[in-house]
Amino acid sequence: MTKRLNKSLVMLILLFIPVFLFGCKDDGRIKISIGMWPDETLKKDVQMFKTWEEKFEADFPQYDIVADSYTYSPDTITAKATANQLPVVFQTYFTEPQKLISNGFIRDITDELHELDWYDKMDPTMRETLSADGKVYGVPRDGYGLGLFLNLEMLYDVGVIGKNTDGSYQLHDEENNPLYPTTFDDIREVSELIVEYFDYTYGIVILSANKNGGWQFSNMAWNFGSKDLQVYENGTWQAKLNHPGAVSALEWLKMMKTEELLLPGASLSYADWYAKIGSKQVAMAFCGSDALSLPITNFNYKLDQFAFVPMPTGDGESHYSLYGGTPYVFSSNASDEQVKGALLFLKYMGRSPEVDEISLSAMELGYRTAREKLMPILPTIKAWVDEDYLEEAEALEQEYINVNMDYFRDFFDSINTMKKPEEPNYCQDMYGLLDNAIQSILSNPNADPNSLLTTANNQFQNIYLSRLNDRG
Repeated sequence: MTKRLNKSLVMLILLFIPVFLFGCKDDGRIKISIGMWPDETLKKDVQMFKTWEEKFEADFPQYDIVADSYTYSPDTITAKATANQLPVVFQTYFTEPQKLISNGFIRDITDELHELDWYDKMDPTMRETLSADGKVYGVPRDGYGLGLFLNLEMLYDVGVIGKNTDGSYQLHDEENNPLYPTTFDDIREVSELIVEYFDYTYGIVILSANKNGGWQFSNMAWNFGSKDLQVYENGTWQAKLNHPGAVSALEWLKMMKTEELLLPGASLSYADWYAKIGSKQVAMAFCGSDALSLPITNFNYKLDQFAFVPMPTGDGESHYSLYGGTPYVFSSNASDEQVKGALLFLKYMGRSPEVDEISLSAMELGYRTAREKLMPILPTIKAWVDEDYLEEAEALEQEYINVNMDYFRDFFDSINTMKKPEEPNYCQDMYGLLDNAIQSILSNPNADPNSLLTTANNQFQNIYLSRLNDRG
C-alpha cells in the first residue's frame, strides 16, 4: 500500500514539473525582462514604468514585460551571466561593453538597429564605444560630463560670488568673467575661506573608494597636463599613470589634505559626495552632469542653491571633462524576438531616436514625473544626433527646465569642446589602482605621490596592459 502511494505521489509530482518549469510560457507570449525597472520603493518611478508597460503591451500583445530591478556591478557580472540570470536588457557603464563583448555576456544587435533605422541616428562616439568588429552591442541612454558642483549659498557667504538685484546669485563679473573656481588653485583658495568661515565644514569632498576616486582622478590628471594615462606606442600599449601631470594632481590632493581643506576620510565613494554636500558639510564636489538630482531627492537640497560649472584646470592650459554615459545592453541569451521587443520598449520609454506621438508622450511623462519629484530638470547630453529628434527633444526639454540656467550655462556651452572619453583599456581596474594611491595620500602624511603612482603604473602595465600586448 505504501509503495503504491509513493508511486502515485511521484507520478503526481512528475505531472506538475512541466508546469513549474514551463509555466511562464503558458500564455504563449514572449517575455522580456527589463533590468532598468525601478525598485519598488520608488513609487512614482514604478508607476511611470507601469504606464509605459501598459501602453506597450496594448500595442504589442505578443510581448510580456517582466520587471527586473537589476543594478550592474563589475564585481558580480560574471556570476550573473554564468548563472544565466541577466535580464534581456540592462544598463551598464561606457567602460564596460568591450569586456562584456569579449566575455560573451552581451549580444550583437546591429541587424535590429538597421531594421528600425536607428543605426545612423546614434551619436557616432557612443556607437563606437558600443561596437566591436563592425558590430553594435548596445544602445546609449544618455551621456554625462564631469564638472564642479557648487553650494552657492556658502560661496556667497564667504564673498566669492555676489547677488543680482532680483536675489539670484551672480556667477560672473561685469566683464562676464567667472567668479567661481576655474582652477585647482582657486578651489584651494575658496576652500580656505570656507574652512575659516564655517565650523566643521570643508571646501571639497574627494572620492577614494569603489573605483570612484580613480575615475575622478583621471580627469584631474588630464587637467594637470597628463592628456592620456594610456598610450599606444610602437605597436604596444603603455601605461602613463605616473606622468608628471598625474603626479602634480596627486600632490595637489596631498596639499589639500595637509592643510585640512578636504573632508576627512580615505574611503569615500559616490554616495558620499551628495550626502556630504547635501548635508552642507562641504561646499564643492566633482560629479557627473547626470547625477545633479541626488542632493535634491535625497537631502531636500534647494533647486536655486547650487550651480554646476566646468571642470577646473590644473596647469592653466588643459581643459577636459571626462565624458561617459549609460548604455542599454542585451544578454547574449536573448533571442532576436526578445531584442526586437526590448528595443521597441525603449521607444515607449522615450529612449529611442523616434519622435512620433508614442515617443514624445513617453518623454513628457518622464519630465512630469521628475517635476513631481522636485528634481532639477536640465539640458541633457543626447544619445541621438538625428535632426528631427534633436529639434523635438530640445523643444520639450526647454518646456520643462526648472532651474536658473545662468548657473549651468557655462558647463553646457563648453562640454562639446571639453569632453574626453574615458581611457580605452581595463578602465575599472585602472581606477581601482588609482584608488589605492589616493587612499595612501589621504591616510599617510609621509606618502610620496610619485612613488605611489609609479607603483600603480607598474601594476597596471604588468597585470593588465601586458595582456593586450601579448595578444600581438
